[in-house]
Amino acid sequence: MRTRLNKWGMVGIEAAIVLIAFVIVAAAFSFMVVNMGLFATQRGRDAVQQGLQEASTPLTMDGSIIIRGNSTGDGVDVIIIPLKTVGVKYVPMGADTTVVTLKIENRTAYANIYHGINTTDPTDKTYDQLVAGVSAGQAILFIENSDGDNSLDTQEKGYLVIHLGSGEHATYRDHVFIEIRPEKGAPLSIEFVIPPELQSGYITIG
Repeated sequence: MRTRLNKWGMVGIEAAIVLIAFVIVAAAFSFMVVNMGLFATQRGRDAVQQGLQEASTPLTMDGSIIIRGNSTGDGVDVIIIPLKTVGVKYVPMGADTTVVTLKIENRTAYANIYHGINTTDPTDKTYDQLVAGVSAGQAILFIENSDGDNSLDTQEKGYLVIHLGSGEHATYRDHVFIEIRPEKGAPLSIEFVIPPELQSGYITIG
């Protein structure tokens, strides 16, 4: 009778060992499945966030467009666009990371007129003083409250000054198309029409 009890005891121990082994394997497998699920979820969320970032522009206009009627009052030689960031802490705006295209319908087109940031603080400057720092056929960004880097930050305001070349001034009822394309995110597209009545000096449109 004692021998039979000993055999039952051995069988019970073996069964317990097998059961423990199954539990350990199941726990390890469950951990692996959960870990892979969390990894896949994280990657999926990153992909969605990246897609949203690429589909939305990190730049927006911060006010109205300002244009300057030339000395004869029959065309526009300067366009000033106020800018700020939206949804991001900063947007790199160096000459090597940003493209600004300009098209004046049936008149002229620039593939890229952007020449980077001018570090002059525009706070106490007149528009004419800012334009004096931009060569004809170029676009330069001036940043108010700048921290001195090559980015437009959340707390900063930018003024994109476009100086049209001689003989390429926009005139009455011309359609103007401007696209500001940062390194990441969708471009900011701007379209407006030169008003039918112009005069020398600065006027606000839009």
